[in-house]
Amino acid sequence: MTRRALGLIAALLALAGGPALAQRPGIVSIGYVDLEKDARYEPVRGTEQIIIERRERPIVAAELALDESQPISQVIQRDFQLVYFRTTQEQNLIDQVVAAVDRHGIRLFVLDLPAPTVEHLASALRGKPALLFNATAPDDELRRDVCAANLVHVTPSRAMATDALAQYIVAHKWRDVLLLEGPLEADAVQADAFARSAKKFGARLVDRRRFKLGNDPREREANDVGLLTATDHDYDVVFVADSDGEFARNLPYRTTRPRPVIGSAGLAAVAWHWTWERYGAPQLINRFLRRANRPMTGPDWSVWMAVKMVVQAGLRTNGGEPPALIRYILGDAGFDGAKGLAVSVRPWDHQVRQAMLLATHDAVIASAPLPGFLHATNELDTLGDDAPETPCRLGG
Repeated sequence: MTRRALGLIAALLALAGGPALAQRPGIVSIGYVDLEKDARYEPVRGTEQIIIERRERPIVAAELALDESQPISQVIQRDFQLVYFRTTQEQNLIDQVVAAVDRHGIRLFVLDLPAPTVEHLASALRGKPALLFNATAPDDELRRDVCAANLVHVTPSRAMATDALAQYIVAHKWRDVLLLEGPLEADAVQADAFARSAKKFGARLVDRRRFKLGNDPREREANDVGLLTATDHDYDVVFVADSDGEFARNLPYRTTRPRPVIGSAGLAAVAWHWTWERYGAPQLINRFLRRANRPMTGPDWSVWMAVKMVVQAGLRTNGGEPPALIRYILGDAGFDGAKGLAVSVRPWDHQVRQAMLLATHDAVIASAPLPGFLHATNELDTLGDDAPETPCRLGG
């Protein structure tokens, strides 16, 4: 029987009042929490209903990390197991996780959840002895406004991604930017994030224009790439904020001026890419490919990293109990994420410091932070909210 099947059986027994989920001596249980119906994993369709992108759930990355933990388990004589929590209703899911903490002693949870559910779960567990690893919600609001002490954000924030892109264009002296923004609220959030990053690193927005999908001739100023990019002011690069991706995919090579495109098309900032070739990444990529039969993505890396942090903390605390693991993870510890500089948890907002990969669809072009962007203590803190830049004050 597979690990996943065992975990699902354990969760079902727990709902029936059985002891299957109880934290047993010698075993560290890690909850894996997601929703049965998560719109983020629906196929992304274009205007003609063609599928532009399929987004796969990253659950296999947790299982890969668990398999990789076997040598460490033998050394510290402590096993790690995944326990799965998945329902169709948010409140039901929250109730299950709260029960797992209160009745069964599970303390560590990897969350593959949208930002609102992450916030609600963190609120429900406030003051309880549990640590939640946000593995797939990049929303800056979770780090700034929610600012929950029981959350560790393994996935990069949106600010980290836009900071990485801003560093890249400034390093190449592409300082003048044309920003194109879609009609959705998510597009505005992404555009605002890049505008902040541009100001932070000294790039300039020569214009900010709204686009609109369609071919209505009465709206040519908003739906025609040629007209949108034919501005009075020259620019070095086009940043496009398009959460759907339908407009952005048609932007490169169609701009009025021959300029590179970044953001939702062209060059993107990601947590992981299947062509990353340094720091042991090819071995990890190949292990994942053999197990999942698909390339490893950013969400996959974040889930894998969350489990690895728990396992590595177990090794460094000589098989410590969950409270000791939590203290170690939130302390001044570095973990190997196969991205070069050690990842660690920022004390002020619990964002995991990490390098960002700047990649096209089939190549990593660079990694950020870029050379020349310096910091007084840790150059990874040039990406995302540094301590003086955030309203979140968890510590440090």
